[in-house]
Amino acid sequence: MQSRKYALTQIGDQKDRRIHSRRDANCPIIVHAKKRTGDSTVAVQSWLVNLSEEGCQVASDHFPRNVHEVYVIIPGLGSKVHGNVVKQGDFTLHVAFTTALTAQIVDKVGRIKVVPRALAKPAVSSPASSAST
Repeated sequence: MQSRKYALTQIGDQKDRRIHSRRDANCPIIVHAKKRTGDSTVAVQSWLVNLSEEGCQVASDHFPRNVHEVYVIIPGLGSKVHGNVVKQGDFTLHVAFTTALTAQIVDKVGRIKVVPRALAKPAVSSPASSAST
């Protein structure tokens, strides 16, 4: 008699399928989202929640429905990263990159810290520039 393949009988035997671990990230990004129907893309300001060499999770209130392909612009990279949407939630996209990122880039992006505007120092004007006006 074969054993049943219910979820409860497999809890102890489940292995993590990920090759690369996800790193927490908290930085603003721009996602160019493309729907399944149509060729136009929509630029959406969003937050990078976590990141690995193979994919990422992004969050925003403004994602259109049925997004199937994205271009992610991550600060510090200088180029777009193409990916396919694996799963779409109400406010999140789970993206699998078509080409893997390097570990150095993922570590660099994972170390980015966002400074709130209230804590940022205002720009100080030099006295020499105000004297010439």
